[in-house]
Amino acid sequence: MKIENRATANLNYQKLMAHIHSVLEIVPKEHMRGVSKLVLVDYITDSRVDPQMRRELPGLYHPKMPGSPQAWMEIALKPLTPEGSFWKRLSARLALRANVTATLLSLIAQHYYLTLSHGVRKEQYEQAVRSYVDRHLSLYARTRKGLRAWLIRPFLPWLERLARWLQRKQLQKSR
Repeated sequence: MKIENRATANLNYQKLMAHIHSVLEIVPKEHMRGVSKLVLVDYITDSRVDPQMRRELPGLYHPKMPGSPQAWMEIALKPLTPEGSFWKRLSARLALRANVTATLLSLIAQHYYLTLSHGVRKEQYEQAVRSYVDRHLSLYARTRKGLRAWLIRPFLPWLERLARWLQRKQLQKSR
């Protein structure tokens, strides 16, 4: 898959491209069949999207249409790196790779469930995409070999139990 960079944000694009390629390595090739390119842009410029949403939307999947030969994906980097105070910019920079990973996996999941997977109803589509992203994010986290991954790995089972407990509490509270 070809990756085009049309963004003007002040980022290290070589590291970002290497990160995107490492994310694409964990995704099965069959799930990417039919996607021609990934475009990195500042903001989404599709006219079908509401103008206010264009400023906030981190990614957009363009399915195969009669006018376009193949499906393609678009990731907006400015919503992932907001302007503002020093602390807001710092936290956004620290979370950039995680946000790009989640956005890319959600776009791949949309492509997979729209084109390749059959038997998913429209009302189940969002939940299927969310579970796909969660499954592949955990797979990606297990393949990382950095210091942070080495330090966090022993605590992951405890953190996952805590997340499930908090989710149950939130569900009970909403009822």
